[in-house]
Amino acid sequence: MNALREVVLGSGSTVWRTLAGRRELDGFTAIGHADLPGFRFTPSDRVWVLAYSRNARENEAMLERLHQAGVREIVYVSSSSTVVNGLSRCYEYPRLKWQAEMRALALPQSRVLTLGLMHASTDELPAGPCVATSYDELAAFLLQPEWPEDGGRRKSLLRVVQRPFRGPLERALHRAYGRAQAWLGAWPCLLRPADLLLRACGFRWYGYTYLSNRLWMSKIS
Repeated sequence: MNALREVVLGSGSTVWRTLAGRRELDGFTAIGHADLPGFRFTPSDRVWVLAYSRNARENEAMLERLHQAGVREIVYVSSSSTVVNGLSRCYEYPRLKWQAEMRALALPQSRVLTLGLMHASTDELPAGPCVATSYDELAAFLLQPEWPEDGGRRKSLLRVVQRPFRGPLERALHRAYGRAQAWLGAWPCLLRPADLLLRACGFRWYGYTYLSNRLWMSKIS
C-alpha cells in the first residue's frame, strides 16, 4: 500500500488559513472546493473536509465525490453546535452541519471529528462556560488522530473553558438569557431579536452558541 497522503479540502476556510503556516503541517496538501472536480485523488488519501456550503445538496455532493474517488479515509470536520439538533432544528448552521455528519457516517470510509469554538488564545472566547478547541490541539490531532468514540467513527476534540464576564451586568444577562432559552424549549430562535441586541453590545455567547454550550455541559458533567 502506498504511503498515506493527507489532503485538506477547504484551503480557504478560517481554520486552515490559521493552521497553514505551521511547519509540522507542511506535508499536507490543501485544495479548495473549486478544485474538487479536477483534483486527482488516490486510494492512499485521507481527506479532512473543512469545506462547507449553505446548500445541503452541495455538501452531500462533495462527500459523494470523495466516496466515488475511492479515497482511503474521509474525515468530516464538524461543530459542537450540532448537538442542538436534538432539541431544535431552527438554527441553519448546526442543522446543515448535522445533515452533512449523517451523510458522512453513511459512507463506510468516513469518520466525524467534532470541534468546539476554535481559538488561538482563550481570550478570544465568549464569556461564561465554552466548549472549545485550540488550534494547537487540532494541529496535534491532525498529525496523530485517534477515534475512541462510536466504534472508531468519531472523536469529540473539545474541552470546557470558563471565561470571566465583563461585570455583573453581563453575568445577569447571561443568566436571564439561559432561563428564557430553556423556557422556550424547541423554539430558541424566537430569541433572535435579543441576539441582535446582545451582538450590538459586543456579547458573543447568544443563540446556538449558548444552547450548544449548555447541552454539552450537561453531557460532559
